[in-house]
Amino acid sequence: MRKFGTDAPEFFVFQIEGSEEVYKVPLAASMCYKDLKKVENGFEGQVEMLRAYMGDIVDDLTAPTLSSIISAWSDDTKEQGASVGESEALSD
Repeated sequence: MRKFGTDAPEFFVFQIEGSEEVYKVPLAASMCYKDLKKVENGFEGQVEMLRAYMGDIVDDLTAPTLSSIISAWSDDTKEQGASVGESEALSD
């Protein structure tokens, strides 16, 4: 019998300037499927993915700040050896 488990998740960890709060967003390979699917839906979906891990603070952030967070998350995801594009194979 085969058993499937979850590896220890890897996170993108960051702070928003002027805040003491530390945010942790799983990298793509560590993200649950429902949140990873949000990333495929462009900027709005990516913001919704951030909302899942950061809460409603995303509504108070500017578009450039959100874009910077998403870009940095994507860069760290690529360094992990995964890419958001790989999730498309899961939806076929």
